[in-house]
Amino acid sequence: MYNENNFLKALSQSFENYLEYGARSTEKLKPIHLFLANTLQSIFGKGYETHYLGENSKELTIEGKYYPKDIDITVTHNEKPIFYLGLKFVTSNYKQNANNYFEGMMGETANIQRQNIPYAQVIVLRYETPYYKKGLDEQKDKTPSKIEVINQKDLSKYVNLVFDTQQAHRPFAIGILLVEINETTCEVKKIKPNSVFDSNFAEVLENKVSVSNLFQEVTTFAKFYKTQI
Repeated sequence: MYNENNFLKALSQSFENYLEYGARSTEKLKPIHLFLANTLQSIFGKGYETHYLGENSKELTIEGKYYPKDIDITVTHNEKPIFYLGLKFVTSNYKQNANNYFEGMMGETANIQRQNIPYAQVIVLRYETPYYKKGLDEQKDKTPSKIEVINQKDLSKYVNLVFDTQQAHRPFAIGILLVEINETTCEVKKIKPNSVFDSNFAEVLENKVSVSNLFQEVTTFAKFYKTQI
């Protein structure tokens, strides 16, 4: 089942890989993919398989309704995909790409869920996000030109989507984790929503748009799926 402390450890390892191998390397994704895949495996149990980017595994490519798509983590049963999970871990330059991230998520979700297979999204954001004018790889001293703070407006679009009517572009579940990162030790810590947002919005984030809630909804789906086979 989902363990937040272990997730934070996986994110810490991921960030360490990110600094060592660069933003374009897939090495930064492997620790998180492994954690998410293991969590899904523990939820679905024996008789189910997970496919992800790892040392002894690879992502599945599915046809989708409109175009082929590589899926971060896929759960299969008898070689048939039954559940998909996407991941976005943003380490820099969030605000300039915020709308593209959101619109891209809705597009890929519709492409997948039109095939009648649920697709959930885990989104990890740095509360204080560095902004690099030329990107991390191109900037020699790797010193950000400014620090951007994630605010309530940045996350409201995801909350509104979660509470929208069920449509193909709305993910099965969204789990947002807001973090702070020590760039010296690479340690990743959770930012509690009630420490930075108003109480009502923080409560929604914790109860409806958290990674913990996402995996609770996946657990409910897994139990339901098993009654149908």
